[in-house]
Amino acid sequence: MNNSQFWGSEGSTSFQPGASGYKAGKKKGANGVAKKLGIGTVILLVVVGIVGVLAYSYLVKPALALYSAASIIKTDTTKIGEALQNRDLVALEATLNKTENNLKSLREQREQSFGWAKDKTMFKINEYYADSERFINAGFYAIDALREAEKVVLPFADAAGLKVSADQEVPEEQGLMEAFQGWISIMPEVAGQMDGVIEKVSKVGEELEPIEVEKYPESFRGTPIRENIIFVKDILSKADDYAPDLKQAFTIFPRVLAVGTPVKRYMIIMQNDKEIRPTGGFMTNYATFKIANGLLDSDFTSKDMYSVDLTLDLIDATYDFPDPPAAYSKYLLVERWYARDMNYSPDFVTSMDQFLRFYNMAGRIDPVEVKPVDGIFAIDTQVISELLDVTGPVTVNGITYTKDNVVLELERIASLALKEQAGRKRVLGYLMKAMLTNVFESDKNLWPKLIDKAASLAARRHVQVYVFDPEAQALIDKYELGGRIKQDTKGDYSMVVSTNLGGDKTNWFVKKAVNHKLEKVGDRWLRTVNIVYKYENPDGEFAPFVKQFKDWVRVYAPVGSEFISVDGSEDGTMTDQENNRVWYSAFITAQPGDTKEVTFKYYIPSNLVGEKEYQLYLQKQAGVNGEKYTVSYGTKTVDVELVNFKEVTIRN
Repeated sequence: MNNSQFWGSEGSTSFQPGASGYKAGKKKGANGVAKKLGIGTVILLVVVGIVGVLAYSYLVKPALALYSAASIIKTDTTKIGEALQNRDLVALEATLNKTENNLKSLREQREQSFGWAKDKTMFKINEYYADSERFINAGFYAIDALREAEKVVLPFADAAGLKVSADQEVPEEQGLMEAFQGWISIMPEVAGQMDGVIEKVSKVGEELEPIEVEKYPESFRGTPIRENIIFVKDILSKADDYAPDLKQAFTIFPRVLAVGTPVKRYMIIMQNDKEIRPTGGFMTNYATFKIANGLLDSDFTSKDMYSVDLTLDLIDATYDFPDPPAAYSKYLLVERWYARDMNYSPDFVTSMDQFLRFYNMAGRIDPVEVKPVDGIFAIDTQVISELLDVTGPVTVNGITYTKDNVVLELERIASLALKEQAGRKRVLGYLMKAMLTNVFESDKNLWPKLIDKAASLAARRHVQVYVFDPEAQALIDKYELGGRIKQDTKGDYSMVVSTNLGGDKTNWFVKKAVNHKLEKVGDRWLRTVNIVYKYENPDGEFAPFVKQFKDWVRVYAPVGSEFISVDGSEDGTMTDQENNRVWYSAFITAQPGDTKEVTFKYYIPSNLVGEKEYQLYLQKQAGVNGEKYTVSYGTKTVDVELVNFKEVTIRN
């Protein structure tokens, strides 16, 4: 095509040398560029330029202004947190007033910048606009909730150490527990006055409930987005439902921490998840400590778990100890059921009741060394590593333990023969004591991180709690922090429970994937559970831990299920029932580099499957990190990363 008819030619009088705007020797100018690029390209560049200008004027520039306004709100949120940490109601009220004004400014800025978007359906722009209004409204409701909370705690300001006037000085806390002590002391008084706070908190969640979170990114610049929206929607919108439990917790929690009650002693059991057992790991060590008036007491003791069995050995000749479970007798070659092996049930409370029967017996034999307790907390190596990540390193006996080396160092100690551990068996106890001290005396800036970390670890079943206050334990179990086998489930149920019997620390290197399948065979529902083990081949500093892997694995299923077969087991199967669940077992071994499979088949009761819907409740074994699961029903398969529990629903 001859573009000269549009743009002129070199000979055109429109572009004579020397004409205004042109210099001799520069004849080509725009005309030459047009020839080189072609008319289509030039038009495209012009269009892009216009779009760019419009985009900057109507999107980029307004977005930058809106982002700046939103950043101010983020700063306000940080300052609210600081005021709460400092127990400063004066600073809190000033920051709430400022935040309220900034929210109003944010709304005005949004109207000025993006008011045109409220009715634009392209790319769901109108939905994002509507969501922004909900986020702003939620902010106002949150301010109302905090102001209501101020009114509730104000009468107890002296007891809680709150700053209520500008000229008042509030003494600095020594650590987290000292701050807790003040708050805990007023909890029972506050419990009956929480209705107004809860009502306003629930409005935050209700405001955000219509938002479709799937359209938002997982995170932005390292800050979780989707997860936080889901939390506010699902939790705060149900605040009214949680209100009775919250009030009850405010009444119970102080007495659990011995506020206004006699001193309490608690036990922490260290479970080695690299040598997995039903409740989360082999019980290697335990420590006891006292709590008095909400504060950690100085009376801290630490023992190797074998010490309980050694104490019980003193009456072995005269006392008829129970026989061990059949699998333990068969694969561990033990003749009696030792205290260290009593976490046989994956139900934490069931196992601890069994353990306490013999721990208390040892206490009657040697009351100085084996002391009675009021509750048990179980943790694993994941807890130690992740807490060190928050609190920083701890030095014990000249060795500095960090989040990166602590597990390896502890496994080295655990792998020593008993006689070799004699000089180092208290290391774990000293480490636990140092960590507790770090936590309880931590700087207030770490408190939010510590609370978040503790909640996360408990939710992922790396922490389990059993206290002997029935009312408190009922509340703990209700929120699935007690390590119980889940009972009130809809539809089908499954939990895969591994038990390392003689396989040393090999769970460190063996990855497990579980595949669930449901299919109709005749008029019955057939369930298949396929477990695939892959033993990675470690080297370097991990090489000394390489041993033969051994897993006595059980699949828990609903009562009324009917066993068919197990393939891949190297030693047949066993079956039994507990806590309203039936289980089937298999035994498997593996060497480094091996991939092994075991497959269970059984029928489940027909009333557990809907006409066109299948519901399966998957429960994770404590101590196990997230594992890959698949669930297949009909033509559909769902992938699951199991970090705690998961209710899977498939419709065909």
